[in-house]
This record gives sequence, C-alpha cells and structure tokens, in this order.
Amino acid sequence: MSQLEDVEDACCAVVCDECCSRLPAKLQCFLSCCVTPLIIVLVVMLVLYVNPKNPEFSVEQFYVSAFNKTASNATSSTISFDIKLRNQNAAIGLYYDDYVNVTFSFIPRETNDKIIWKYSVPKFYQGNAQSRRLIDVIKPIGAPDTPVFNQTVVAAHSSVLPLGAMDTGLESLLYFRVDFVTKVRFKLIGKHHAKEFGLSANVPIGATTGEKFEKRGVQAGAASGIGWGRTQSAMMAVLTAISLLFM
Repeated sequence: MSQLEDVEDACCAVVCDECCSRLPAKLQCFLSCCVTPLIIVLVVMLVLYVNPKNPEFSVEQFYVSAFNKTASNATSSTISFDIKLRNQNAAIGLYYDDYVNVTFSFIPRETNDKIIWKYSVPKFYQGNAQSRRLIDVIKPIGAPDTPVFNQTVVAAHSSVLPLGAMDTGLESLLYFRVDFVTKVRFKLIGKHHAKEFGLSANVPIGATTGEKFEKRGVQAGAASGIGWGRTQSAMMAVLTAISLLFM
C-alpha cells in the first residue's frame, strides 16, 4: 500500500512540475511576487486576529493602613492600591468606551455592615500589548454615615471568606473584594459596538500588617464574554490584510 502511495506522489510531483514549467513567465512572476506574499500576510493576520483576548486586570499591590498594628495612622480609613490593566493582544488595540469603575468592598465577620470604596478612570485607548497602572489612595464612600472603619473595630475579625478560599494557618487574613466594570471594544476594521465587561478578585490582606498577602499580583477572573467568534474574527483578519496590501 505504501509503495502505491509513493508512486502516486511521484506522479503528482511530475505533473505539477510539468504544468508549472509551461506557465508563462509573467504569470510565474505574479504568483511568486504577489500571491505568495499575500498568502503569508493572510496567515500572519489570521494568527494575530482570530479570537482576540480580553484585557487582563490584576491587583499588584494593596494596603489597608487600619490593619497595620505597628503604624501610627491605624485609625485611617484609606486604602492604597496598584492595579495593572494589560492588553493581551499583540496586534489589536482596545477602546475602553466607558469609565473603568473599580469597587472595593469589605464585610467584617459577625456584622452585616459592608464598607465600600469606589474608584473610576475615564474612557481611554490601550495600544497593542500595552499596560496601564492605576495607583491611588482613596477613602470609603458615604462618610460620615459609613460604619467606623479602623483597627479597633474590625481588625480583630476575619473577613467573610470567599467561596473556595482557604485559611493559610500562618496569619489571619482579611479578604477584600475588588470588582471591575467597563465597556470594551476591539480596534478592528468596520464599525463595532462596545460590550459589557466585568471582572472580580478576592484579595487576601494580612490582619496585622495591612499588606497584600501574596507577592505576585492577584488576577481578576470570571470575565463576561466580549470575545469575537472565530468566523467573524477570520473575516475581519482577511479584510484587514487585503486593505493593508492595497493602501
């Protein structure tokens, strides 16, 4: 069976060489100079554009001064943070067509008082494979009507553990929930509408230090689906490649 296949392959190769040799020189030049580069460009564009990736949000640093037992400002209700927004696409830009709204919340154990901090960033454009950092210090909303938030009142309590979280056994941890909500649109050929995008993360904080427990960033998850279907992405890639060739 294998010998028969070898014979068939050899015959096909002979026929192909014979046909190509009979092609006019101008047609051979056109195929080698235009068609082949076009195919290469299409393949590259398909690899880069098919199934664009959603942006990645991660909490790199987080500090709650009220939980630092050695700090002189332990009665402060402020929190400080460093959040990274990363475009994971090497060839596709992202438009944040609405405010990037960030909500920090904390629920001390044995109480129903939820303490909330809010932060917003105006809409902006994020280039290919670019990152943006959100670094700030903020106070809880609703003061002075919000529950008292300081070390004396809540540091002795562990925050309600999120689903699936485990106690480390080394240090009491407090969990802050961080929610991200915005609208995102990919920079592709044609007119496209922005889609809702939401992420959330549970950030562990040391009950005696007020610092984020993990050294590496805590990546937010459970994103809403804003990605493109493969067929739609492939069509956009082909149109983009053709437009680039004739510009």
